[in-house]
Amino acid sequence: MLAALAAPLAPLPAWGQGGSGFVVRGIAAEAAAETATAARERAIAGGLRSAWAALLAREAPGEQARLGAISAEELERLVESYEVENERVGAQRYAATLTVAFRPEPVRRLLAARPASGPSGRIEVTAPLNGLSDWVAIRQRLAGSPAIRGYEVLALSRREARLALTLPGGQAEAAAALASAGLALRDGPGGPTLGLVPGT
Repeated sequence: MLAALAAPLAPLPAWGQGGSGFVVRGIAAEAAAETATAARERAIAGGLRSAWAALLAREAPGEQARLGAISAEELERLVESYEVENERVGAQRYAATLTVAFRPEPVRRLLAARPASGPSGRIEVTAPLNGLSDWVAIRQRLAGSPAIRGYEVLALSRREARLALTLPGGQAEAAAALASAGLALRDGPGGPTLGLVPGT
């Protein structure tokens, strides 16, 4: 049986109060998993994606096909905060209602951006790492590059990261744009590789 939990809620940002803004309310989040913690993580992740779909349907219905399936990493960057209400937790189940506030400027930029010409697609790359600092630098440069629509971390170890990159254009176009951000996208014997440009 699910038990109701009472927890303080973080306030929404001032820009989301008193109007719709980029705030979506009443999103149902529910999931089951082997543990209550895993169920909560799964439910919240699904709820945030449902909130993004609801925002697109309200603000830019014509962009749902293009932007509805953004990566988990990109969605995380767009979310400003969320509130949890009506939380119910069981041994292997979690349910709640979410109010999600999205960051206004990143959302506006994403909605206003026109897809690049040329074929789009998703490629898997391997990024060799010499330490944590390499990984931090790669993440920061990917986040700031218009050459990448989004990315997903497939595997991560001390020596390398495997990523799936979503490209708005072709690989050659992305490689040229990434180079200006200090990242080298190359074809290697085992598939595409991504690394830091020396000296940047």
